Amino acid sequence: MNQNDRAEFELIHNKIDNIKSDIEEIKKSMDVAHNKTDENLKFIKENLFNPHEGLWAETKLNSQFRSDTKKWRTMITTALVAVFGRWVYEFLG
Repeated sequence: MNQNDRAEFELIHNKIDNIKSDIEEIKKSMDVAHNKTDENLKFIKENLFNPHEGLWAETKLNSQFRSDTKKWRTMITTALVAVFGRWVYEFLG
């Protein structure tokens, strides 16, 4: 091995070391990014599917409210039609 070969070998060796350190940095940054993603997904999951405070619970409460108000609207509409019918009957009779 001559001096030129050794210089090229050192250059290649340094490049390999730089590539290894770059890969380690990428691994660290990817771990940080994955942890952030996990936290975000956990936050979203908690807000959507929490049975007491999440969006799913609000949707169930909204559906319950709609079914309850539907009953009252039916009763009030029936009463108003009956009052209107009685008014028409008294007006004509």
